[in-house]
Amino acid sequence: MLSLAAEGASIAEIARSLHLSNGTIRNYMAAITRKTGARNRVDAIRISRGEGWV
Repeated sequence: MLSLAAEGASIAEIARSLHLSNGTIRNYMAAITRKTGARNRVDAIRISRGEGWV
């Protein structure tokens, strides 16, 4: 999911690709943002790339 977000995919595009609801993707992105200590989605992607997760 984070890889798709890093490629610029929207919440709706990610949801369709993974066969999940938009709300589920939003919840997962919020959890990723919290767990990485990021300020927002872009920051979470930057942190994840820096750690080698994406």
